[in-house]
Amino acid sequence: MPTEKLSTAVRKEQIVEVALKILSDNKVKKLKITDIAECMRLAPSALYRHFKNRDSILSAVLEHIRTKLYENLEIVRQKTDNAVERLHEMLLRHGQLISREQGIPRIIFSDELWGQKSERRQRMYRIVTGYLAEIEAIVKEGQEKGQIRDGLKAQVVARIFFGIVQPAALLWHMSDGRFDLAEHVEEAWPVFKEMLIRE
Repeated sequence: MPTEKLSTAVRKEQIVEVALKILSDNKVKKLKITDIAECMRLAPSALYRHFKNRDSILSAVLEHIRTKLYENLEIVRQKTDNAVERLHEMLLRHGQLISREQGIPRIIFSDELWGQKSERRQRMYRIVTGYLAEIEAIVKEGQEKGQIRDGLKAQVVARIFFGIVQPAALLWHMSDGRFDLAEHVEEAWPVFKEMLIRE
């Protein structure tokens, strides 16, 4: 039976999703175009029509991570105007993203990503700092509305927010998913919230 012909955008997204799935069980250096093609039941040449090499797939994976983070921000902004509620929802969604797309921690904590590939490392840095700037903006807006107490430096609050998930993601990654990331997020939230609204 012939493989269904899909648009370039859809096929690229499928390739990235399969790459992330493979990465959830393997190191970055073990990601091969032939393995992705096999999982998709395609000839490797079909992948080369969309990505020139493995590095371009990894770059697309980074863009996928950025897109998912910003999609979550947009959903949260549409859901509520309250800054504290937005931060809580973002924290939950951040944890869910890591749990659902298990290849993300492997990419972020990969020696290959942070090793010789300075361009990729800088790109990931821009993704993270851009995300932090969005969290900082939510904090500042909350301060302007009186929802978050004054006297807190928004940039520091954003970094602490990010710090709730990242060490937990590392523990989750090192324990092969046995560390309960969702439980950690729920237990950490009241501590973080107290800092935001304490009189």
